[in-house]
Amino acid sequence: MRYTPAGEVDRQIDLPVPRPTAMAFAGEGHRQLYITTASTGLSDEQLAAAPLSGSLFVCAPGVAGLPEPGYAG
Repeated sequence: MRYTPAGEVDRQIDLPVPRPTAMAFAGEGHRQLYITTASTGLSDEQLAAAPLSGSLFVCAPGVAGLPEPGYAG
């Protein structure tokens, strides 16, 4: 979910898996969104219904992320 400064939902990205775990912007201009997902702890039925669980997804959400500062330590 992406929210406006007023707290309203601006957009939503639906995935074909029940457990998205983390996301990060990368690529040229930080315009690609990488989303990791988990398959651990899912039942055989859940895995059969969502066979892409545990995959890495990439999308272009139409907005850019901000660059992270490098580790200085």
